[in-house]
Amino acid sequence: MKEKKISVIVPCYNVSKFIHRCVKSLVDQTIGIDELECIFVDDASTDDTLEKLFSWEKKFPESILVVPCQENHKQGAARNAGLSYATGEYIAFLDSDDYVDARMYEAMYQKAVELKCDVVGSFFARETRDGRQLYRDETQLETEKLVVVDTRAKRRELMVNGLPSGVNTRLYRRNLIADHQLLFPEDIQYEDNYWGAILLGFVSSYYIMDACFYHYVVNESSTVMEKNAEHHLDRLVIEVMKVEKYKEDGTFQEYHDEIEFNFLRLFFINTIRILFVRFDQIPYQIIYDMQRWVRELFPDYQVNPYLEKLPPLQMELLKIIQVDLTPEKIEILAQGYRSVLR
Repeated sequence: MKEKKISVIVPCYNVSKFIHRCVKSLVDQTIGIDELECIFVDDASTDDTLEKLFSWEKKFPESILVVPCQENHKQGAARNAGLSYATGEYIAFLDSDDYVDARMYEAMYQKAVELKCDVVGSFFARETRDGRQLYRDETQLETEKLVVVDTRAKRRELMVNGLPSGVNTRLYRRNLIADHQLLFPEDIQYEDNYWGAILLGFVSSYYIMDACFYHYVVNESSTVMEKNAEHHLDRLVIEVMKVEKYKEDGTFQEYHDEIEFNFLRLFFINTIRILFVRFDQIPYQIIYDMQRWVRELFPDYQVNPYLEKLPPLQMELLKIIQVDLTPEKIEILAQGYRSVLR
């Protein structure tokens, strides 16, 4: 079989309404479907998603592989399964209810090969199911340029700022993933937060294209948008997992300030905002636990040199860590935050 340029890994779960659009956006790629290895991992769907995938596999047996899973273990496990089958020079990820511009993979692959870089990224448009655009994620870059991460200072900058956009809007050199055994957490949500962060410790070069190729379709019933859902608390587990991984691979001390800053933002600030906005009944004990975790893992967080980067409202949320809270105080804080958002 011909060696493929790109392996595109697509986790699928009960997306019968959207899967044809997703697959067709790959079949129509200007790079040519023959250059792609499209790996669709069905995560034990209960609708007819799998049957529709098999129909596409029959049409393009040299380019489409369907991997059925007997049990549902969430998107991280499905992506890991896809990685185990991938043979392409580069790896891409695509969510099955989204789709991509026909030029995406040709343009990104050409740039990756030309510059011999680990990662090539782009941006996304967020839109409704009927195609109405809600948001266009284009950080207008002054110039597109190759960034070589060859000093500790550049690595620190990368770890603090991250790569623009999301995991699905990029192309990754497969050997980078394989050499460092970069796998997604399984049976848990917010797996991208873990994988994307750990990746930053190993990227030696990247290029961000000033182009909007990925179409993220907003699903109001998706797990990310759901209210009063306990899976939102998975983000706390993910952030602790990241700290444990950093300690395990020896980067915790070297990049302590950067790791601490990201922990404060993602573990505490962002989660507090979710608890205040997406929960009708705020889980008070979770907030008490969050305060304790920050104090135990990062007792000197208040002198972190990156705190000056935070906007004023986020700084106010961070002050909650040191407040002696009661349920009444939490409700007052939540009401105040919601009023500011309005």
